Amino acid sequence: MAKKKVFSIESKLSDYQLHSRFIAISDRTDLPGKALQKYFQRKYRTAIKPYLKAVSDEELKILWEKDVAEGWLDSAWWGILSHPHASEQLVATLYRDLHMLSHDFLCNYRPRMLHARQQENKIRLLEEVLGSERQIYRKEKRELIADLDQARKLAAINKALIDENQKWRNTADRFHRQLRTAASEGTDEANVQKIADLRQMNNSLCGELDETVRNFEAVRLERSAALAQVEELKAALCRQERREVEQEREIESLEQMLIHAIQEVSCAKCKDHNTEHCPGLNLCGKTVLYVGGLNKMVPHYRQLVEKSGGRFLHHDGGVECSRSILPKLLNTADAVFCPLDCISHDACQCIKKMCKRNQKPFVLMRSAGLSSLAKGLNEITQ
Repeated sequence: MAKKKVFSIESKLSDYQLHSRFIAISDRTDLPGKALQKYFQRKYRTAIKPYLKAVSDEELKILWEKDVAEGWLDSAWWGILSHPHASEQLVATLYRDLHMLSHDFLCNYRPRMLHARQQENKIRLLEEVLGSERQIYRKEKRELIADLDQARKLAAINKALIDENQKWRNTADRFHRQLRTAASEGTDEANVQKIADLRQMNNSLCGELDETVRNFEAVRLERSAALAQVEELKAALCRQERREVEQEREIESLEQMLIHAIQEVSCAKCKDHNTEHCPGLNLCGKTVLYVGGLNKMVPHYRQLVEKSGGRFLHHDGGVECSRSILPKLLNTADAVFCPLDCISHDACQCIKKMCKRNQKPFVLMRSAGLSSLAKGLNEITQ
């Protein structure tokens, strides 16, 4: 904006100096002041439409609280300051709230920044893993296509051999008929020689026919083996596609958690707090029971659940802790999570039955990693 001719400001100034210059321009009624006013009116023309319909401080405050809860501080503040019916008392009250929000942001800036960096690192690692899996998937897909082409070629060869086999059979039948006809016509020397020649040709054709049958059988076995390999590759491709879908869902869950972590929204002032309309990933005090998993990851599970606004309980599935306390923990839990790779099959089936009997949400995770837990938490909060 400083580069625009109407403002006549040096563009090499620092951010704070530019800020001060534009603050001074905003208080003027000359051409630069009007240009700045038009810029803000154009920028926020859609956001302030609800404010223009309000006629009282109460209506303006309701709109303010809604926009602040959703993180639209700039457009909400412009809507209040530019409203012709906003009282000085309302502006002063909302300015105090905005001032305290800035203090809250400064106090919590470092924890949010560190948490956001951790989530970004996790997402980057998952994207790298997903990229590697996609390369493997594309390679297997190319191999599968090549195998399918080979199978089609073998099928064409098989059909050609069947046709050739039938052709030789017809030829052999014709020579047999000629042989029988020649034998019935007489036994002179010419016919005897002809019969001998026909028999020799028949023997030769029978040998070629046997060779063709053996080749046909070899091709048939090779085709069967190729078809079996194609079926195995199809099954592997399906498993790979399912794994890729699961990883994409886990990345999406981590991205939503990252977005929620860096939002400058005060949950305590949000009217949708602890409701189904909560703007971010928030368990709203729900108790999560994690059964199984890796012992060294338990603190990280706990941190992820508590950062999401929930209460964390853990049971190792019966390795060290007694299974007799599982029903008691289950009664206090709002949702139960189990990783497939770090719990016995019997324990998993037992927990699933108890959850069904007690009508508790049961989330079966692909692995004991944090990404699977993040995906599960995202599912129960939606």
